[in-house]
Amino acid sequence: MALNPEVECFDCFRNGFSDFVTRAGLSVEQYGKLITLVEKNLEQGITPPLAGSESWALLRKASVTGNDIFHKEKEYFTRQMLLHYEELKSTFLESQSPQAMALAAGTWCNLIDVGQCTPIPETLQLLNTLSSPLAVDETESFINSLDEADVLLVLGDNAGETVIDKLFLDLTSFKGNRYYMTREFPVMNDAILKDAEMAGLDRFAEIVSSGIDVPATIPDMLKGKAREIYESADLILAKGQGNLEGLFGLNDPRVYHSFVVKCHVVSRATGVAMGGGVFSRFLNTGDKNANL
Repeated sequence: MALNPEVECFDCFRNGFSDFVTRAGLSVEQYGKLITLVEKNLEQGITPPLAGSESWALLRKASVTGNDIFHKEKEYFTRQMLLHYEELKSTFLESQSPQAMALAAGTWCNLIDVGQCTPIPETLQLLNTLSSPLAVDETESFINSLDEADVLLVLGDNAGETVIDKLFLDLTSFKGNRYYMTREFPVMNDAILKDAEMAGLDRFAEIVSSGIDVPATIPDMLKGKAREIYESADLILAKGQGNLEGLFGLNDPRVYHSFVVKCHVVSRATGVAMGGGVFSRFLNTGDKNANL
């Protein structure tokens, strides 16, 4: 079962859509219609990414500033992280485990997130965070699993974070088939196909769109090639809270989650304190802390 909404989700959506509507040049009346639709979905227990997807589709259609209202932020952070790419690569190569360091850095890059009503860090502040220890760290287990895998699927999240995902794929010794899945349409600052290409991910993996208009991966909704890749993957790296919310409770041993805890709902569900970096599988989620 996917992560269910709680009372904090209502305030998060209200605050978030207030900003989104302003960026899209829409009216107070339009905001009211969009947030009412979200709240009705939340009241029915629909998981947050899916609860907001219809309103995001309507916002894109009505926007007078273009359908990708965070395109400037996405381009900025992608370019900023690319500027530091070679420096980071050199630093990671000098470490005992370049792959593990890149995976942990990719977790901390989840801080580039406009969807949780938290300030986006400055680039230098973010770079200083990349070597911080994770609250839950199963990177070694993930790396060991790579040795037995033939197909690796990375479920992408934010633009900018994509650059560090590329760095991991650059540094890993994994020789099998690699896929990187993006969102189908613009939603918040999540990466779509062109954002992943801008980061240069196409040099290290085949990029594929999810094909669904949801800022999360919900396996039963995937179709066509995206569904085939998901089902055939031996190992799945799910980036960000959106993918966690879509996959939580499935108890799929192939799936490792990489994210920073940015809301109390996720904190309670995972047993990890706010602000903690997490790289972990979440198995036996009937007992919230069974795998920690």
